[in-house]
Amino acid sequence: MGDRQFVISAPGVVSEIIDGEVVIMSLTSGNYYSSDNAGAVIWECINQGNTFSDIERLMLGRYDADATDITAALTAFLARLLEENLVRETTQTPAPVADHHHAANGSPSKERFITPELHVYTDMQDLLLLDPIHDVDDAGWPRPKGDTPGDPP
Repeated sequence: MGDRQFVISAPGVVSEIIDGEVVIMSLTSGNYYSSDNAGAVIWECINQGNTFSDIERLMLGRYDADATDITAALTAFLARLLEENLVRETTQTPAPVADHHHAANGSPSKERFITPELHVYTDMQDLLLLDPIHDVDDAGWPRPKGDTPGDPP
């Protein structure tokens, strides 16, 4: 995937990372998703504007696994995010990369690598799509139908 860069498909996709797990909601499909460990790290890296190469480099420095396995898992996970329309490719200028995942004593520590999985949940799809507050503004916040973005509440 080289130096491809991806962005979250906002405003139709909202997410939150809680205790190392990312929870993602597609306001378009009504599906919600979760991923933890490396999946949450990849999602956070995408959110920070990192390119594929940046994410790959960060993961190679963070996880104790064969580089080929990490690259294959990263490629597959990104393909799955694209397939679900949770991210899209962009041509934005890459942001600087920072790796804050080293041990407190200053020496790099490597975590055990667990292949990232995207868990899909469709059980609330009907409810989410029927929600009368389905429109969202540019930042992803819900707004009542008929409300014009920028109007006072």
